[in-house]
Amino acid sequence: MTRNQIFGKVLTVWTLTLVTTTVCGCTTLTAKFQDSVSQSAQNSQPLRKLSTKSDSGYSVAYSAEVVKANNPVASTLLASAGTKTVKLWHPSTGKLIRTFTGQAWAVNFSPDGKILASGSQNGNLNLWNVDTGELIRTLQHSQPVIDIVFSPDGQTIASGLDQGANMRLWNWRTGKIIPIPDDSNASTKGFDNFKSVPIVFSPDSQTLFARNGSGNAINLWNINSGKFLRSFDAQSLINDVAISADGKILAIGIRDKAIKLWNVSTGKLINTLTGHQGEVRAVAFSPDGKTLASGSQDGSIKLWNLSTGKLMSTFMAQKEQVWSVAFSPDGTTLASGSQDGIIKIWQVLP
Repeated sequence: MTRNQIFGKVLTVWTLTLVTTTVCGCTTLTAKFQDSVSQSAQNSQPLRKLSTKSDSGYSVAYSAEVVKANNPVASTLLASAGTKTVKLWHPSTGKLIRTFTGQAWAVNFSPDGKILASGSQNGNLNLWNVDTGELIRTLQHSQPVIDIVFSPDGQTIASGLDQGANMRLWNWRTGKIIPIPDDSNASTKGFDNFKSVPIVFSPDSQTLFARNGSGNAINLWNINSGKFLRSFDAQSLINDVAISADGKILAIGIRDKAIKLWNVSTGKLINTLTGHQGEVRAVAFSPDGKTLASGSQDGSIKLWNLSTGKLMSTFMAQKEQVWSVAFSPDGTTLASGSQDGIIKIWQVLP
């Protein structure tokens, strides 16, 4: 999401009406309001709230489960980005472990959970040692860093920049920029401006999905050759993108209050999921690829069954718009961050 999008940034039971359309051969699933009744406690109340003292939760991220020498039990951490600090939490207890000074728009962990990356308004992408809190390296940019993604192999960081600036690929260990080859054939077809947020790597780390210059489509690129492979036209401004763990499904959250699901290999639109009353700001797949979470400007989070396209649950999450959602590595909980500055942990599975 861009910085402008960030600022531009009685419970109910929902039933689904299935509407079949011949457009693109796809199916649209619409969640309609039925009546005002109390939902179950599981859906109405978060498992835990993490106070950030109004330090807005622009971004949340779980670490991988890590086993330490002095503790044989695997544990995971949660990071949150805010207007003044980056915070590191123990999500199972709500305990604040460490605070890193400095504003951040985005946070993300390396795949092994040992490095925390934070991107800030001043253009700095800071890399922190999770165990010690030590600042390892700062990667400098000329524009605010509003998106950070590690490649699944842990070798590369992609940094997304504000104000339409080109994103960067970094060898984070050396601090050197990785050149992105130009596809001259793609350039002649108008696909040259692909280096834009939101961005996500494929599971094999060989390709990259990034929003195009108009903001209405996601383009797929081969990182090594720079070759343009395919475009996914959402026909609406794209706020967030996610890919399933097996790399087969691409989810796109858009301004038109919907989520679009695509078959990556064929480029075919599979489903359009609707039901939010505001822009869809955040999307995330569960680790097993069976569930999709979506966070909206309307303050709600929805969980979708990907095999059926049906709405599973609605969490009335925040008083303000939801900016970020993230599943825990085991898929049992979901974290959400929003403009009200409260990070919430939701029970997804028993």
